[in-house]
Amino acid sequence: MLALLSATRVQAQATSGLAIESLVVSDSDGGESFQGRFGSGERVFLRFSIAGARAIQGDDGKDPRMRLRYTIHLTDASQIPLAQPLSGEVVADLAPEDRKWQPRVNAEIELPTGLVKGQATLLIELEDQVAVVRTSIRSEVSLGGPVVADDVPLSASTFHFLRQEEDGAPLNPAAYRPGDTVWARFSMVGFARAEGNRYAVSYGLETFGADGASLFRQEVAAEQQGDSAYPRRYLPSVLSLQLTKDLAKGEYLIRLQLLDTISGKRASSEHRFTVE
Repeated sequence: MLALLSATRVQAQATSGLAIESLVVSDSDGGESFQGRFGSGERVFLRFSIAGARAIQGDDGKDPRMRLRYTIHLTDASQIPLAQPLSGEVVADLAPEDRKWQPRVNAEIELPTGLVKGQATLLIELEDQVAVVRTSIRSEVSLGGPVVADDVPLSASTFHFLRQEEDGAPLNPAAYRPGDTVWARFSMVGFARAEGNRYAVSYGLETFGADGASLFRQEVAAEQQGDSAYPRRYLPSVLSLQLTKDLAKGEYLIRLQLLDTISGKRASSEHRFTVE
């Protein structure tokens, strides 16, 4: 599971002997390079060394001084920043025996909530402020999460019925007994975002029997609204429906109604289950 980053995943650009070397992207502090996918809210740990930096003798006669400045950027596949850029300096006075010393940098980035599956771009920019030269390196960081296209319409994505609320696997077939609680999980996607990445989406539902008669209706069953530094592209949602113990066997239908308050758009979808 842990291995060094492959050379095909790292691209460096240098203008002199200055170089960023031994880049490691890990899921733990001090760990080896992580080959899996980072999820929402997880931390990305970075470390690298710097070669070819120049030191200059000061007028005060002290040991030569090295002065470096770096900036770390992490953006998603749509070039949206996943965190604020990290900047730092490396300033050191080098004794004669330190001439071959290579500075090492450690950094940590906390990922936001709401990641979608894809490849993030890690860019590290480095400036030698003594030699006045720059270099940079790029690498890919794999992100986990659902697949959500940028142009997806307002909809209830990945809708599936569950036996219990905490279940992970979909119920197949979607069959219940009288008196059971019907659980379903889905994600609301394709909604608009206002200033500050503000969102406001709600859903209602109506249940129909096999004869098409409406059995239950709730105009607003749940709503989600808020804002975030990183734009939300999906909103995980759960619904439940309590079946009466005298409910007749047969096929039933849930009609889900979504409302995006910001854009005013509406969407509906139908989902069937049986009572046995």
